Formats: sequence, C-alpha cells, structure tokens
Amino acid sequence: MTDASARERVHTAADDIEREGGKPTVATVRERAGVNNADATRYLREWREAQASSGAKIAALPAALVEQSQRVAGLMWAEASSLASASHAAVEREWGEQARLQEKEIAELVENLDAADRAAAAAAETLASERTASEAALEEARSAEARALHDLAVAIDTRTTVERQLAEERATNKALRETLNALIARIPAADEGK
Repeated sequence: MTDASARERVHTAADDIEREGGKPTVATVRERAGVNNADATRYLREWREAQASSGAKIAALPAALVEQSQRVAGLMWAEASSLASASHAAVEREWGEQARLQEKEIAELVENLDAADRAAAAAAETLASERTASEAALEEARSAEARALHDLAVAIDTRTTVERQLAEERATNKALRETLNALIARIPAADEGK
C-alpha cells in the first residue's frame, strides 16, 4: 500500500465521518480507511491541519471582498424586505376584503335574524289570539254541553215520571176493567129474567 493511497483513504474517511455529523477520531478513521494506527494518526493530523488552514483562509478575506459581499448581502436583504412588504400588503388587502365581506354577511344575517324574530313574534301573537279564541269557544261548548246534559237529565226525569204515571194509569185502567167486567158479569142476563 502506498502512502498516497493511505492518505487519500484517511482523508476520505474523515470527510465522510464529518459529513455524517460525527467527529473523526484515530480509531474511527483507522477502521473506516482500513489503515494501521500510525497512518491513521499521521494522516488524520494532516487532514485536521488542512481543515484548520482552510478556515483561516476564509477568515483572511480581503477587505474589498468583504465589503462587496456585505453590499451584495444588503441588496439581497433589501430585495427580500421589498418582496416581503409587497407580499404582506397583498395579504393585508385580501384580509381587509375578506373582513369587509364577512361584516356584510354578518349584517345580512343580523337583518335576517331580526326579520325572523319579528315573524316569530307575529306568529306567536296570532297563535295566542287563536288560542284565546279556541279556549273561549271550548268554554262555550262546555257550557252548552252542561246545559244539554242538564236538559237531558230533566227530560229523563220527566220521562221516568210519565212512564211511572202511565204504569199507574194502566194498572188503574186494568183494575177498573176488571171491576167493570165483574159488574157486568153480575148483571143477570136479559134472557134469564124473561
């Protein structure tokens, strides 16, 4: 195995471990790269130095480049703010329109509710009047029924009295006939006396 291939495998293993969110160590790099402990230690140290120097290079950017990047960032921020403001204004207009429509719908619903309340009150009043009239008619019908029942009771009493008197008259009539027949039977026959 050559030093170049061992170095590449250690650096690749360290990059992969870092990309996966881990921290490259001698043991993890040695295992992943398949190298001995000495190569893993030496090439991992090189990899760390390379990582550290690349960070130092970024920190040592020229002032003009830093200023230019800040200007670009400022322009991007201004554009993003402008887009956000325009989007916010559009959302606010839409919300305002929806709020107006909802207020209009609420006003219509309130009118409909008031109309329904008035109709319900009128219907309740009509119903109360009809109920009062029905109760009066019912009371009058009950009074008429009571009078009719009284008249019927009187008629039944009268009929009972008349039937009793008729029975008495029949009994009297029967008794008179029997008496008359007995008297007639006592009168000698005209033929007998001659």
